[in-house]
Amino acid sequence: MILCRRGNAEAALQCLRMTMDKLKLTVNEDKTRICKVPEGDFDFLGYTFGRMYSPITGHARLGYRPSKKSIRRAVETVHALTDRKGTWQETTLLIAKLNRTLRGWRTTSR
Repeated sequence: MILCRRGNAEAALQCLRMTMDKLKLTVNEDKTRICKVPEGDFDFLGYTFGRMYSPITGHARLGYRPSKKSIRRAVETVHALTDRKGTWQETTLLIAKLNRTLRGWRTTSR
């Protein structure tokens, strides 16, 4: 991910391609794009980047939040842990597993 002003985006992309060629790596053209942040959001490494609004001031800013896919995967994990098939476990063990899972997700999604 490269953040820059609109006029420098094409030059930055060319520089990226040249650097990747020197390293004998390829740029995935399907995933590589220039994105205008105010108009569109994009997902990268489990987060959605884009225009967010401050809950205190209401001003727009560049921010990030966990992506919908990341949230869905966390919910599926909790559902799998609390499935009826797993209720034979001791309650304290089940709660410990849930706490570990939720604490880990919270730590990585801050």
